[in-house]
Amino acid sequence: LSTSASSVTFSGLGAYSDYQHFQIRAVAATTDGNNFVRDLRMRFNGDSGSNYNYHRLGGNGSTVTSATDGTQTQMNFGDMPPGAATTGNFGAAVIDILDFSNTSKFTTARALLGAYADSEKKIGLSSGLWRNTSALTSIYLDPGATFATGSRFSIYGIKGA
Repeated sequence: LSTSASSVTFSGLGAYSDYQHFQIRAVAATTDGNNFVRDLRMRFNGDSGSNYNYHRLGGNGSTVTSATDGTQTQMNFGDMPPGAATTGNFGAAVIDILDFSNTSKFTTARALLGAYADSEKKIGLSSGLWRNTSALTSIYLDPGATFATGSRFSIYGIKGA
């Protein structure tokens, strides 16, 4: 990002039906001033209804945490660092979105994330489900704050065998 942004959206994804899966790679931070990591959240096709489930497993080297929730308004993956634009600490995420154009089943995602903030160092493994059989046309990401300038987001298409 050349300037800070409250969210990032990949749109026009219906044109890529020759791919089977998407992968998003992110190196990002937020601009808020606390010292704790923020949750990376994701929605599909502008759907903000209670149509998402997620599972999270995380660790910081000494403690393991887990969370699960259904009937949510987004997938909640966790682990983006705050204020990292000033400290140089950016979190990393690799998110796989599986069978995004298959209209006979719900869309699933899995994510591996890591973050370092002054008071937290975390790594996480997450999964999510969008309870809708529509093909994906857009992917919305937000950290519950503002993404910092210098955050990077890339999307890749993966063809099946």
